[in-house]
Amino acid sequence: MKNRLIELLSDDSLSLGSDVIPASAAGQLMIYLAEWKRWNAKISLTAETDEISVIDKHIYDSLQYSHAVSPTGTLADIGSGAGFPAIPVKVIFPELEMTLIESQRKRANFLKATLRYMKLGNISCIHGRVEDFPDLLGAYDFVTLRHVQELNLSLQLGAGLLNNGGKLILQTGLEATFQPDSLPDAISLSLVNEIPVSRSSGSASKLMVFERP
Repeated sequence: MKNRLIELLSDDSLSLGSDVIPASAAGQLMIYLAEWKRWNAKISLTAETDEISVIDKHIYDSLQYSHAVSPTGTLADIGSGAGFPAIPVKVIFPELEMTLIESQRKRANFLKATLRYMKLGNISCIHGRVEDFPDLLGAYDFVTLRHVQELNLSLQLGAGLLNNGGKLILQTGLEATFQPDSLPDAISLSLVNEIPVSRSSGSASKLMVFERP
């Protein structure tokens, strides 16, 4: 497993830079996988039940966010679930300050326990929905979501957390399109980039990067 993680973390296409040491980062992700395995048997965090499948699907997908997220700043991850993309991104960019927002209590408990076990700094998990935390509005340089089902709904959900110039990053299918006039007037976002990314299954998706003026 560790060799597979090192292989992914050494992928030149990610351009992680010299600060990321693949063996060290892989060691941290091995700690994550041990906790995932223990909790997944109880609360079904993912459909996958073996570590290699989690590495190839979820961790690999999460590392693609390095194309759109900077190594420093503040980031909120909405609907963190089993910790993707937030935890792998935190491992490769340890200086990022992160808030994980998860509405399901059992998953939030898993995330809190895992963060303590991994001893990651400047990262926390809060249980609830975005609208439950008005103090987070305008506080973040980056907002991430993964496997978006309803694009405009996700944009409305995350836009308020961004500071001026902040970026909202969604993973979507290649067919997803954005119509600016479909958003409420109160939400101002511009699509600034679409980054095609391959998946371990061989299928393709993209990261849609929006910016708040």
